[in-house]
Amino acid sequence: MSVSVRFWGVRGSIAVPGLSTVRYGGNTSCVEIRQGGNVFICDSGTGIRELGFKLHKEFAGRPMEADVFVTHTHWDHIQGWPFFAPAYSAKNRMRIYSAHGVGAGFEAIFRAQMAHNFFPVEINDMAAKQEFVRVDNPFQVNGVPVQILFTNHPGVNVAFRFDFPGAGVVYLSDHESYRALGGERDFFTAKDRQVAEWCNACELLICDSQYDDEDYKTKRGWGHCRWRDAVALAVASKAKRLALFHHEPTRSDDGIDKIVEQSKALAQELGGDVEVFAAREGQELTL
Repeated sequence: MSVSVRFWGVRGSIAVPGLSTVRYGGNTSCVEIRQGGNVFICDSGTGIRELGFKLHKEFAGRPMEADVFVTHTHWDHIQGWPFFAPAYSAKNRMRIYSAHGVGAGFEAIFRAQMAHNFFPVEINDMAAKQEFVRVDNPFQVNGVPVQILFTNHPGVNVAFRFDFPGAGVVYLSDHESYRALGGERDFFTAKDRQVAEWCNACELLICDSQYDDEDYKTKRGWGHCRWRDAVALAVASKAKRLALFHHEPTRSDDGIDKIVEQSKALAQELGGDVEVFAAREGQELTL
């Protein structure tokens, strides 16, 4: 049974509509993964709004179940939820998975963004049944094995790995290479090796690649990869495809084009056999 992946939001940090971002898109993180009757959604950034309209039309009033995997509760990963149309239908059911956050649990933070001080509609006014699930590793969703990995990002952030039959998909957003941060010491090298082993032989690696070398000079420690770190991880893990993701909001489409070309050249230089591309809104892959 084939797996389809569609990108609905590919930017990091903040939504950036405009002429310079129209080709790759300006919405924040949201990826739809479908297999059979499974509707898996990774993150609920602003991109989830358009996904909601599509699902509302697709199901046309029929009950819908969706499993939503939230990496962490930074705003660019949850701020689209109040605009997710299927969550307003009493016929629908949403299971929302994440790890325990720093301080308040992720459910409390998720709900708080819709408190009256921030939004006119509270989360309890959404008619769909919403179940918040704190994940343990590993677990299964509708028969699909799922693993989490805590990433190198301020606060608590998890990556998700979905092992569909014949197609492993890794969603690794908001992660900083340990060696880029800490240098070529044994500890950091070992930590990067653990990440590569966790991603091993995946069909698709959707990986944070927000920064270039110039960005990293002033943003080291902010919890995001350089594109070259994403390529190195893809090669080390023997991933078949690498989707550069969580694009820097100040990066134009032309700037992303340049990074794609540099990334392909680096993958060849490192001896990797990986297809490299930059994720863009509306792009759909069949695995």
